[in-house]
Amino acid sequence: MLNRLRQQLLDFWGRQTRGQRLLLITLVAAGAIAIGLFTAWASTPTYAVAFSGLSEADAGQIVEKLAADDIPYKVDRNSTILVPSDQVYEVRLAMARQGLPQGGTVGFELFSGTTLGMTEFTQRVNYQRALEGELERTIGSLQAVQAVRVHIVAPEKALLASEQSPTTASVTLHLKPGASLDAAQVRAITHLVASSVEGLKPENVVVLDVEGNLLAGGADGPGSAASASDSRRAAEAAYAAQIQSRVRNLLDNVLGPNKSVVQASVAMDWSQKDVTTQGFDPAGTIRSSQTITETFVGDAGAVGGIPGAAANLPDLSASKTITDTQTSQYQRLENTTNYEITQVESHEVVAPGRVERISLSVLVDGVTDTQQLTSLRAAVVAAAGIDETRGDTLAVESLAFDRTYYAQQTAEMKQASQTDLYFKIGTGVGALLLLAALLWYVQRLLANLRLASAEIWTPIQEPAAQAALAAPARAGLQPPAAGSAVAAAAQVRARLPAATARRPTAEDEQLQRAVVRIAEQDPSTVTEIIHLWLKEDEAKHV
Repeated sequence: MLNRLRQQLLDFWGRQTRGQRLLLITLVAAGAIAIGLFTAWASTPTYAVAFSGLSEADAGQIVEKLAADDIPYKVDRNSTILVPSDQVYEVRLAMARQGLPQGGTVGFELFSGTTLGMTEFTQRVNYQRALEGELERTIGSLQAVQAVRVHIVAPEKALLASEQSPTTASVTLHLKPGASLDAAQVRAITHLVASSVEGLKPENVVVLDVEGNLLAGGADGPGSAASASDSRRAAEAAYAAQIQSRVRNLLDNVLGPNKSVVQASVAMDWSQKDVTTQGFDPAGTIRSSQTITETFVGDAGAVGGIPGAAANLPDLSASKTITDTQTSQYQRLENTTNYEITQVESHEVVAPGRVERISLSVLVDGVTDTQQLTSLRAAVVAAAGIDETRGDTLAVESLAFDRTYYAQQTAEMKQASQTDLYFKIGTGVGALLLLAALLWYVQRLLANLRLASAEIWTPIQEPAAQAALAAPARAGLQPPAAGSAVAAAAQVRARLPAATARRPTAEDEQLQRAVVRIAEQDPSTVTEIIHLWLKEDEAKHV
């Protein structure tokens, strides 16, 4: 069977033209390459990130451990190590058991080894390195911190305390994307460092980020005047940004996006005031009133005579009798009325941060109607909280915006988008045309191959019926006369329905020749098959 297959393949190859042979070789090679690529892709493991953002020291140690454990890995940029996705957690646990990654720092494990032969200076330097490493690990464990560096300067001990230089430290923070530290967190870091180093005070700790922003600068720490000034400017900027956002949203809803420009400036009064106010009743009420009334009733004739005591003494002689009767009455009335004045006293403490003045400028595009500008001004005044009695200023003007740059950018983007679309369409159409041409060529090639090889193409393995027909010939038996087999075949062909009659093709002729050859070799078997067919037909007609 293999020899016959090889012979058929050689005959088939010999009947092809040079172009057909080249095409067959190309198709076979492309199929083999595609199968090889698919097999390689299917067998390649999927890698996932195990560690990222490592220092060079940690990355080198981890790679060395992975190579020693025969674990496949890849090293990407930014010291990112990838391992097979099904081994990510196992690798992380294995590295954690070995203390990796260490973050590029060393702690007190620096003293785990022997210290024999080390000088006092070396011991002091190692202690400072270990202390810095431990602080870096502690600060690096904060959620917002991605990386940290700590430097400590510990001067030599002086003989006199007045000559002793203070211990200082600096902390550089690399925050995670989108993370930030407030003043309380920065103050906590400074106190953490100061409490971990002997003789270090919080005001001698400098904290800054990788962008060069000073978060805490010793004397200029969170409670200093410079820090307070920065906080005040930040508060004024935040309030101005809030006003700009409100006014811009209002104008965008009215005029549309990119139709207005808003800028605000806010000045706040940061002085703390303690005001005491005392007021009185403004009606002019009299505070005190006093009335004195005196009344005297008596005889006016009894009064007179020579001035002196003798004239006023009674006559005590016996010859004279007193017959006059004197009556007098004296009355004094004094009335004092006091009215309390209505007094109002208030004590007010004005906290710092009161808005002192707001300056707002608004430029709109394409608004020429005066009434519309007036309406926009009134809306902006209400939205921004402008108080002209306080000294606030507002300017609303209409200008024609220069949109040449935006129009140019829009045109370039549109042209680029159209070019990309045309390229995609052309690529798709070209691919479809190439595929259609390839299918048409392959179809024509297969049709030509089928017609050209019709004479030499024979089955590799004989069917069961043919094997049964060929059995007597292989056994060396004498086949019967060919006439009866031919007549039987003709009779079978005559019994076919008339609807199947059509012009014979090359396949029909080849099939007919094969049937005649089988009938000539083993007519008895063909006769039995024909009898079976006849019985089946008779059974169907009954």
